[in-house]
Amino acid sequence: MLKKKILKTIYNLGGFAPFHWARREDVLILTYHRFSKEKHPFKTSAAEFSAHLEYLKKHNHVLSLNDLLGVKKLPPNSVVITIDDGYADAYEIAFPALKSFDFPATLFAITDFVEGKIWLWTDKMRYVLLETKAKKMRVRFENYGIIEAVLTDEIQRLKLADKVNSILKKLPNAEKETKILEIAESLNVEIPEVPSAEFSALNWEMAREMDAENLKIESHTVTHPILTNIDEDQLDFELKISKERLENNLEKPVEIFCYPNGAFDENVWKSVEKANYKCAVTTCYGFVKNIENKFLLNRIDAQNDIVDFAQSVSGFEAIKEKLRN
Repeated sequence: MLKKKILKTIYNLGGFAPFHWARREDVLILTYHRFSKEKHPFKTSAAEFSAHLEYLKKHNHVLSLNDLLGVKKLPPNSVVITIDDGYADAYEIAFPALKSFDFPATLFAITDFVEGKIWLWTDKMRYVLLETKAKKMRVRFENYGIIEAVLTDEIQRLKLADKVNSILKKLPNAEKETKILEIAESLNVEIPEVPSAEFSALNWEMAREMDAENLKIESHTVTHPILTNIDEDQLDFELKISKERLENNLEKPVEIFCYPNGAFDENVWKSVEKANYKCAVTTCYGFVKNIENKFLLNRIDAQNDIVDFAQSVSGFEAIKEKLRN
């Protein structure tokens, strides 16, 4: 608590300014996922997002990803805003805020999700644990042991879902889906064919409106698999068909890619390049200094709390991380 108070005092006194200066030549690509009207531990609230944008307006230059690739001399403290997956709350909450600040951004959309054909597999586990009436859960994973827990409140269940998902992402795609259904059955929950409102995606009409207003839509695959866990045929499908569907529905070139769950290897990023994308973003932590490989662009998660956010954006957090290591 004392540490948090000290950091808040530093923030209130403008103490992060020297770190902005030290990082002025580096580029920060921020990552967002979910948004909410009210404060929520796993989503960025409307008020928090507005505070983030106000901070960026004072301390940074907000660019698009295309600017990052196309401008030889970038302004100091350049920042790019990205949003992954394409939930409806990006349209409902983030989009109006970005318009009010006249900031560009990029949203990485999953085409089958936008078309209402699939759930994101990570959300299935969240849905199951939020809906079950069971008081306990016990799941055995071959090679990964047992997860056993008493089920309590919403936050505990969501944290538990993330713990289960961290193991599921290591499994082959078909095995992962089978395991999710097995867990759902054990907890007496039936997963609907299409996502519930809490986990729903934006639609093509929303996507077209956003793209026309400088929240550009780019590719995040067709079905959001872990790309290192699928074969070459599916990898080719995920990269090329998502690009094709987006281009057909948005009537524009789609040239930027985002790796689902940040999973990639040399074969994956080279396949992205062969599929005629210009660049790709990862979930690897860090500022972008010199673009040695435009298919391995670092990003940093946008922390909800404004003090934590300021630490990340200024580079103060990155220095702390470097000192720890």
